[in-house]
Formats: sequence, structure tokens, C-alpha cells
Amino acid sequence: MKQVFFWLAVVVSLNTTKLWATEPVWFGNENAQRILIINSAMDLASFEPILKKFVELHPDVRVAYRDVNTLELYYLTIKEQKKPEASLVISSAMDLHLKLVNDGYAQTYQSSFTDRLPSNFKWRNQLFAFSLEPIVMLVNKKAFPGDLPEDRQSLLQTIRQNEKAMTKRIGTYDIRQSGVGYLLASQDARQADVTWGRLLEAFGSHDVQTYCCTHDIIDDVASGKLVLGYNLLGSYASQRAQEDDRLKMILPKDYTLMLMRAALIPKGAPNVEDAGIFLDFLLSDQAQKMMQTQGLLFPIQPDMNNPNDPYVVNAPGPTGIIELDQQLLVGRDYAKQKRFIRNWEMALEISEED
Repeated sequence: MKQVFFWLAVVVSLNTTKLWATEPVWFGNENAQRILIINSAMDLASFEPILKKFVELHPDVRVAYRDVNTLELYYLTIKEQKKPEASLVISSAMDLHLKLVNDGYAQTYQSSFTDRLPSNFKWRNQLFAFSLEPIVMLVNKKAFPGDLPEDRQSLLQTIRQNEKAMTKRIGTYDIRQSGVGYLLASQDARQADVTWGRLLEAFGSHDVQTYCCTHDIIDDVASGKLVLGYNLLGSYASQRAQEDDRLKMILPKDYTLMLMRAALIPKGAPNVEDAGIFLDFLLSDQAQKMMQTQGLLFPIQPDMNNPNDPYVVNAPGPTGIIELDQQLLVGRDYAKQKRFIRNWEMALEISEED
């Protein structure tokens, strides 16, 4: 047990030291009466229009937005438990956010906006989903060898038939550094254990490149350094694919995972009132429409009147929504987590020190 706590303390120390080198981005009037600090694992490019609209509607509030890696965000929230600085914490790593709630780091909030959320999009009135997006593959059409993959089986076939062209040119998350990467890998293992095992084996034998962050993968796919990024957040991939005709986003037809972005208010947080107002804004029709029409995020409540909108998910096969339930906590049991990561390292032929 002492080893477990020592390992956690090391991770907390390393990650929060790195984090606090990052300065927040401010929105709103410098003379605003109140300050709302948001720690979030969402890229500012996808959130900036929403932040600007919020301070336009609430000129008496100034927002400080800090962009944080999902795993760093989890440990930072724990580290700040006695005196939180952030009033709202947003993450795509649903399991880590659910664990924060389960371990008593969040407080209850309820409003007419949270009440209208379906029960499967919230947890204990302490964790609230506001977007639901597909997990996708992104390919460089000009660099990819052969036909573009439609699903994981066709990707496996392409890897086998084009070994040289695929070696060192597939990118995915490093699940040791990325909280959402770990979540998606563990969900892949649950959805299709045999296919997942074969895919990991193929990735390992072809020197897959691992990353902490989605945009680093997307940048390398766009440049041609990679030909494919695997298990990427659909909102980021969709934005880049619409801007760059070299790129194509693929929703796998064997199954497409669907992930929720969710927010919580830390226990003991300052300015809970404005945190609740901001959360209500995220769930409002106005913000949900902005997410969809401006191509920012896949909203939790899309306008289905225009099914051809690229921000309405039209998966070619079954979807697997990652549910906000206790099952997510099983994968974050320390012993199981350590075993899963070690098996992942072995399959990808990566050492623990890499």
C-alpha cells in the first residue's frame, strides 16, 4: 500500500509542477466584479467562442481559462482539495471525473438545465455531460497506402499488406500520459477484446508512435509524418478535416465509441454561483446550437432537423456510448490499471521507462 501512495505522490508532483508553468487565458472586462476560474482539458480553439459569448452575456464576470491535460487535471483537482482555485473543472476523461465525484471531490448542483438532462448524462447531480462526440480515425488521404480503412479489420489488413509504408506512421495516445487515452483503450478492450488484441499486436510490430495529446497526432497526420491517427476525439479531427483537404475523418463501421465531455464543481470551490451559471449556459439551447453550427463540439442535444450537418453523428455502424456509471470505476482500480498499462506496454513493445 505504501508503494501505491508513493507512486501517486510522484505523479501528482510531476504533473502539477508542469501544469503551473501554464498561464490562464482571460476573457471579459478587467474591471469585472467577479472572477470564474475554469480548469479544462478542452483545447481553447473549441471553447473560445463559448467563453466569449458567456462574458458578453455576463459582463460582471471575468473568466480565467486554463487548458490542462486530462491526467494532470485529475491530480490537480485532488491537490487543490483543501483550497480549490477553480470553480469548474471540465474533462473528456469520464472515468477520472467520475472517480473524483465518487471520492468526494465534487459538490451537488441542481437547476432547471441540469434537471432536463437525461439521467444517463449526469451522475448524482454532481457530474454533468454537455457534449457527446465520436471517437474516430483520421487519415492523410495522399499518404495513406491503398484504400482508406472503413473499420478496424480493414485497418489491420492494410497494415499487413503495407508493412513498410505503415511502420512508424500510426499514431495514438500514450495511455500512461493521457487520461482520455487510457479510457478509450480500456473501452476498446471491452468492446472487442480479440480485435483489440490483434490491433495492439499490429501496432507494436509496426512501431506505433504514442502521444500525450490529440493535436500533436493530428499535426503529424497532416504533415504526412503519420498516415493515420487512431482513437481521436471527433470534434478536433472534424475541425481539421474540414480545414485541410488532405485529411479525412473516419467513423469505424464495426463500432464507433461515443464519449461525453463533462463538468463538475469542486467541493469547497470559490464562486459556485457563477460556476453554476456557466454550467447552465453550456446546457442551454444557445450554447448547444453554437457547438453544432460553429463546428466546435458535438452537442449533447443536437438539432436533428439537419441530419447532414457534420456535427450530427451519422455513424455507419453501431455506436457504443461510454456510460456514466460505476463500471467506469472498475477500470481505474489501481491494480487493474497498472496491469492494463503493463500489458499495453508489452503488446506495443514499449519499456516502462519509455
